[in-house]
Amino acid sequence: MRYELFDYQEEAKAATLRALSSMARAHSDDPKERGAFVLAAPTGAGKTVIATAVIEAALDGDETTPGIENSTFLWVTDDPSLNRQTLQKMVAASSNLTPNRLITIESDFDQEVLEPGRVYFLNIQKLGSSTTLSKSNIDGRRYSFWETVANTVRKRPHGFVVVVDEAHRGLSTARDSRNTIVSRIIGGATNGASNNPEVPAVWGISAVPRRFREEMAQRGRTIRSHTVAVEDVRASGLLKDQIVLGHTKGAEAAESTLLRRAVEKIRDYESRWSDYCKKTGDARLNPILVIQIEDKPSAKDLAGIVGTTLEEWPSISAANIVHTFASHSAEKVGSHQILYCPPEDIEGREDIRVVLCKTAITTGWDCPRAEVLVSMRVAKDVDLITQIMGRMVRTPLARRVLTDESLNTVYCILPKFDEKAVDQISQKFEEGSEDSLASGTAVITSPVELARNPMLGGNSPRQAASTAVFNGPSGQDGDDDRNSEMNFWVDQEQTAPQPSGPEGRVSNTSTHPLSVTPPRKTTSQATPDLFDEPDVTQSIAPQGGDDVFRLLESLPSYTIPRRIRRSGIFRLTSLSVLLAEKHDGRAIEPSAIRQAKNELLAVIETFRANLEARGGLESRINSVTNTQFFERTVSFGTPTVDPHESQTLIELDNRGIYMLMERAKRVLPEGLAMEYVGRLADVDEDVTEAMITTIALAQEPELPRLVEERASQIVATWLQKHSSAITRLSASDQEKFDRIRRDSDRPLPTTFSLPELRTEDAEGVEWERHVLSDSSGLFRATFAEWEEHVLREELLHGAVAWYRNPAGGQHSLQIPYTAVDGIKGLSPDFIFVHRIRGELRASLVDPHGTHLADAVPKLQGLAEYAQEHKDEFQRIQSVAKVDGTYLMINHQDAATRSAVRAHSGTDAAEIFRIHGSDY
Repeated sequence: MRYELFDYQEEAKAATLRALSSMARAHSDDPKERGAFVLAAPTGAGKTVIATAVIEAALDGDETTPGIENSTFLWVTDDPSLNRQTLQKMVAASSNLTPNRLITIESDFDQEVLEPGRVYFLNIQKLGSSTTLSKSNIDGRRYSFWETVANTVRKRPHGFVVVVDEAHRGLSTARDSRNTIVSRIIGGATNGASNNPEVPAVWGISAVPRRFREEMAQRGRTIRSHTVAVEDVRASGLLKDQIVLGHTKGAEAAESTLLRRAVEKIRDYESRWSDYCKKTGDARLNPILVIQIEDKPSAKDLAGIVGTTLEEWPSISAANIVHTFASHSAEKVGSHQILYCPPEDIEGREDIRVVLCKTAITTGWDCPRAEVLVSMRVAKDVDLITQIMGRMVRTPLARRVLTDESLNTVYCILPKFDEKAVDQISQKFEEGSEDSLASGTAVITSPVELARNPMLGGNSPRQAASTAVFNGPSGQDGDDDRNSEMNFWVDQEQTAPQPSGPEGRVSNTSTHPLSVTPPRKTTSQATPDLFDEPDVTQSIAPQGGDDVFRLLESLPSYTIPRRIRRSGIFRLTSLSVLLAEKHDGRAIEPSAIRQAKNELLAVIETFRANLEARGGLESRINSVTNTQFFERTVSFGTPTVDPHESQTLIELDNRGIYMLMERAKRVLPEGLAMEYVGRLADVDEDVTEAMITTIALAQEPELPRLVEERASQIVATWLQKHSSAITRLSASDQEKFDRIRRDSDRPLPTTFSLPELRTEDAEGVEWERHVLSDSSGLFRATFAEWEEHVLREELLHGAVAWYRNPAGGQHSLQIPYTAVDGIKGLSPDFIFVHRIRGELRASLVDPHGTHLADAVPKLQGLAEYAQEHKDEFQRIQSVAKVDGTYLMINHQDAATRSAVRAHSGTDAAEIFRIHGSDY
């Protein structure tokens, strides 16, 4: 494969290969057995990439899969454009599937059987009753395609798989229905006097597989399935995070006004993409505006749409506008000719900037460059709108943009929608639907752009007006002693209160306003000794500036190992290639590939030398070249008094050497086995002997472990050694290195980045001093009770800045912890910055849910993190509401850390009761 698969794609590939192998074995054991496999994956998951990886491995094998003998795939769709698009994607993605192995079945196709090692693409429209492909013995044709399929099933059913793309279409669920073409291919068909057999293995691919699954169950097939979770697809960066819905809440507005707004937005995208690509070195990306019009627009209305678009976007011409109307021909629009473009060709044509459509562009539509949609349709057409938008949520670069996060957003303008209709669309995207919409997409109806908080700079003109003012409890204004306590907490090193057990705990309470900037919402909360509230009016001026951002981005984070981990040998090979290739004309380490090979070959050679020194090498080689074959003679029908047993030595032949060498290549992948053969063989005559030695070594269980271990060590060392050089690369190149980090079998140290721009919904409570804010320095969010309690306490006690740490991604500080199913990542909710003795210091404060199954492992992971990085933080604390009281675990305290790490129970609340202090 030319592409590196994401975790979920690797899982889907492995599950599909297991299912195909199982179906092949089951049919060999019982010729009556019929199976079906369902790959359910949401739009944008990369179904074709997954399928290409599966087919490549089935036909040729790979480092983990021996392949399926005599594999043949028949790829079936109901649209020729889908076949063309799939074939093109397979050629682009695969290293092995050359065009001569990917065969489109045309009307002149005439073969007795489908050949092994091939992928055949069939458009079912070619099998209509009147087509020549469905008939034999006419016009020189020997076999109808129905006969070709039947002959293939009869003569070599093992490895023959029918793939039904978009499997929810083209199937009938009626028990007695065999009338659809796809159903006839799968289930066999009566054709004249002959009964065609059922296909033994069927593989359906769909975002909505319910109908396909029902059809297979009704046919009595054994069904296996694998579902790709949309959360995994979104985490990979292949899907955009947000959809912004622009509307007028039903107020009357001229369509031309909102069309101008759409053009303004697409030009803004154009500018942002241009800036981003210049910074990263990516090829220029030209975003597309999609204009969805009514079914029968008047010539005047259509001319107005095109005219307004060209008027507002002077850098394009009518040649940059195409349509996808059913006429499939050029349209005369005013004084312009608007050409037709097949939907599957739009993405590949950089000259296309505007697409006109009427209903839904679904078949063949795969255009991540489509960034803005304006729909002139009315609210009752909501499905037609969501279907197009569902195809627009793919990210253009197949990765998330980390700096300007507005480029991870789709923008949709709905001139004729009221608020209720907008809510319908929001619900569809948040929940997903059977229109292949990916669920979980955040829908924004009141967008606000966030950037790095201007109020954290010391020279803001709005500084005095935005100063947060906290009024102490009535009757305590001007209390110098309490003010001194506050200053001590902010300006001096902190001493955490020592736990005294649940009965010996002392708690002070006071009443204070909770709003950040009065007169916002207030309530009363308790405050402990460490957080004694100032009773005087205190102004905390914005401060920190760029130092705050630099401090946060320097904090230690960790990569979290992938669920499916690539071998250390693969990771080292990939890393060495990246280090050796030129970035902006210069390689980080030009000799990395040679160094990597030499290091691993040295491990193999050392192992061989040690084995030889112990006298074990010769016997291992003999066991490879000669097979002991035993024969026992027994009497038939009577007890054998003296059974005779003979022994024969069978010498390994050339074919046997080839078979064993293929296995050795899987044990020592990435060309390592053959590289070692080359090192051992000085001349061609020595190659066979060198191969036998390599086979013998590869059969030793200890050797692969040693090679893997050394490869992983080198990867970790090189990533650390070259980390500074890697951070100077473009974002796209850095992402390649980051993926190798994430492939590790263990957490590796890294850092996280803060976004420069992000679009959020202007909903929730307004908060000051968040590192990302609108132009007024405000950040809007709604938190759970315990989270809000922590946030208000920290702000009231002098936090210079704070960061709401996201749940994952490149902008999240991640801490590894060990769960029952492997290593997971903890994202502490808040990072606060205080000025301590004139120095900015960061604190991790994590409001902790004790009810969660992994609450204890998370506490232990945070304690482990504090053990390693305590000096880089002022405080590292977990806070939980236990028995009605907010308690704090101080991970900076060595005794507390040890107790948390040694805890063997499953009740996190117990840890807080025993080792916690009042928060």
